[in-house]
Amino acid sequence: MTTTQILNLLDVKNQNLPALEPVSSFKGASIVFVPVIEDEEKKTKNTFSFAKKEKISGKNGKKTVLINKDCEYIFVGMGKRKEITNRKLRRFYGSSYLSVVSKKPKVIGMHTPTEWLKVTAEGIHVSALKSDILKSKKDKDKTPKVIFASPTYKAKMAFVKQEIKQGKTLAAGKNTMRILGAIPPNELSTKKYAEVIVNLAKKWKVKCERVSQKNLTKYNLLNAVSAGSNYDSELLIFTINPKKGKTKKSTAVIGKGLCYDSGGLQGKQNFMKFMKEDMAGSSSVVGLVYNIAHGGLNVKETTYFLLPLAENMMGSKAMRADDVYTAGDGQTVEIIHTDAEGRLALADAICYVKNNFKNTHKFYTIATLTGSCVVALGEVYTGVVCNNDELSAVVTKAGKDTGDHVHVGPWDMEYDDNNSPVADIANLGENQRDAGWIKAGMFLYKFVPKAKKEENQAKFCHLDIAGSIDMNEKGKAWRSKGLSSGVGVGLLTELLT
Repeated sequence: MTTTQILNLLDVKNQNLPALEPVSSFKGASIVFVPVIEDEEKKTKNTFSFAKKEKISGKNGKKTVLINKDCEYIFVGMGKRKEITNRKLRRFYGSSYLSVVSKKPKVIGMHTPTEWLKVTAEGIHVSALKSDILKSKKDKDKTPKVIFASPTYKAKMAFVKQEIKQGKTLAAGKNTMRILGAIPPNELSTKKYAEVIVNLAKKWKVKCERVSQKNLTKYNLLNAVSAGSNYDSELLIFTINPKKGKTKKSTAVIGKGLCYDSGGLQGKQNFMKFMKEDMAGSSSVVGLVYNIAHGGLNVKETTYFLLPLAENMMGSKAMRADDVYTAGDGQTVEIIHTDAEGRLALADAICYVKNNFKNTHKFYTIATLTGSCVVALGEVYTGVVCNNDELSAVVTKAGKDTGDHVHVGPWDMEYDDNNSPVADIANLGENQRDAGWIKAGMFLYKFVPKAKKEENQAKFCHLDIAGSIDMNEKGKAWRSKGLSSGVGVGLLTELLT
């Protein structure tokens, strides 16, 4: 694949997604989905008069199918109102769309209250994306149109359209992440990925710097990761200022970009499948930038989005256990295991921020970093390690609001056993198997700039999405097999804007 072909894949116009249109009635639809809230069944029956004498239940998962004027109405119980979250809504509307699209209806109807429009649009466009990016024969069937109907739309149509647009934009940001992650590693080298990012920045009119190889010379941790690869490491930086202009203090968001991770010389044994997705942290940041740029959103302060890219391979020049490398801030790191490489790339990106953007007081890192996090939390929650209780609370709330749920691990330096007898730090804890996802966060924190006064200490939050990208081979009812969940884009958007 060429860079141009990848850019074409990322263009929403080429993704065959359904048109989304708000209307006042379901005229023209052959299938309509109606969510029913428990204890509010009467309200639903009043809206759909033909169902007044029917038994419709709001109990979670309960379905009732009624035919009215040649249209199939599927009433689906959602449970009690307090149980309805953005994640549940997103999955409901996404799975509803996928469940009938194979029947090739021309128009699908979705009964959607105004306050659900954004998440409905997001859920449908995430579910509708197909993973057949490299198939020689693609499905060319015309995508059905989806109409959202409610009698309340007419009085506030401008707001309704804006909500749908915001949902589509967020979905496009997530789909950017998901498409990049689905591209096979032989087609997305670090060099090509860097070229794609530079071209996207031009298209989106966002400032982006591709750091020269000369200026990366002293960032030996990042360079060590790619030492066994045919491709050099790369570092790219998007910069977005608030609409009022550049601020004195700034935030850094850093996404791990391992285009492939073989585990290095010590290997991954039988766990190499899906390692093309080891760049999911970086692609989530690319999707985040898309959402901010296209959604007309305003960041709270000047924000730097760093993408350290590398490929961890088994070449003759690859890093070895026992090697010691000097980070961009002068700290030395002993390599205990070559598969603990993502933290090296992130650490040097933190060093780059420390060296070049002096007033950065808040750091977010996002990465498919540890198998330990998958063991601890599975595919449902993102693991968070954070040095600030207030920020932890904010991140937890943002996770609930966006449906990108997080679990905050303990911040306790007793976990920190990244010790080395020969260097400043080891890249793996002495007790390797215990709380590895927390120790990885502790390792990264060693590179965050420190302040003399506690109140001036930089805030640090690490997001481990190794499990929550949810690369389930079987796919899900709400998304196609072969594509990740798109986690992180919504959460980080909420935190930054």
